[in-house]
Amino acid sequence: MGILQQIDKKQLSLLIIVFLIGSTPLFELGIEAKQDAWLAMLIAAGAGMLLTVMYVKLQQRAPNAGLADLLKYHFGRILGGSLATIYAIWFAYESMRNVRDVGELTTMALLGLTPKWIIMFLILLLSAYTISKGIEVFARVVQLLFPLVVLSYSSIILLIFFSGLVKFNQLLPILERGPMPVLKAVPDLVAFPFAQMVIMLVFMHLVKEKKSLERVTYRSQLSVSLFLVLMNALVLCVLGPQLAGVTSLPLLEVVQLVRLANFLERLDIIVTLLLFIGLYVKITTLYFASVFTMIAVTGLSSRNLLFPIGIFIYATSFLEPNNTYHLWIGLEITLKIVPVFQIAFPLLMLVVGIRKRYKPEAAGGGRRAEGVKEK
Repeated sequence: MGILQQIDKKQLSLLIIVFLIGSTPLFELGIEAKQDAWLAMLIAAGAGMLLTVMYVKLQQRAPNAGLADLLKYHFGRILGGSLATIYAIWFAYESMRNVRDVGELTTMALLGLTPKWIIMFLILLLSAYTISKGIEVFARVVQLLFPLVVLSYSSIILLIFFSGLVKFNQLLPILERGPMPVLKAVPDLVAFPFAQMVIMLVFMHLVKEKKSLERVTYRSQLSVSLFLVLMNALVLCVLGPQLAGVTSLPLLEVVQLVRLANFLERLDIIVTLLLFIGLYVKITTLYFASVFTMIAVTGLSSRNLLFPIGIFIYATSFLEPNNTYHLWIGLEITLKIVPVFQIAFPLLMLVVGIRKRYKPEAAGGGRRAEGVKEK
């Protein structure tokens, strides 16, 4: 027998913030726009906010329906169920990419002699254990991690400024090559990280305070968007566009430059901590989303789905032969495909459902209790 677990609005807010941050500040996204990368990030954040408005409107149409139920309602049980299965596979794929990121970045920056398969196995095992305890436990874990994330990033920002590393002239001249390089960088920045908010459609219906959902979601995304733009600009101010563009982990490079009062240095441990926290939350959220979506499609229990999906994630994380190929797949192929899930299908649902009134029985089949913890 299962019980429907719920989270409160504060827990959803923190989940959105920590999930979207993830490991994003560690990289200099949009660097193809050179010193205007922060501007491309700002425009992408605005576009991401518009997409979030669409996601919230879809959720408000059926406040007690998860993503799988929304798909089945709008497209019918067969087509909608098939699309929900594809979404579940996509969530597992995205989780796999983050598992591989943990392995690659950890061996690159911290544990050079430790086999990647051990690192990836341990982080995925931790995520599986968290999922087995239910969404409420995961939400509390995120609540506990959030102050640590805030304190760590705040410390990094203050130390960078106090060290005198920030040179605002690195951001000039603005739009030196015109607006086109900025506009070309925007679509990929929308796809990652801002449009990943679509994943929250799996969790929004679990929030107790349905009336506060819209306000909480918008505030959370606005906060994280401004933070990501700030971090993007800060890295540019320290490293400049040339160095930031050729460095694997620009934020780590920035932190390694910090020298304060001749004794405070080597703050790599803070960046490493943020790396593990961000990727753990991202892996677990995506893993959760895949399991919950398949529960709604198949009617199976989380106990029967947890390990098969986990095995799929772990096995596929070895398909890419090296980190160069892994990054190429992610940046050149994945980011071109994911708008189908982030924009096309949600927009189609919004249009199809304009004249429909949601009825729970219309979704049919499977279990709607996404967030069920098996007893």
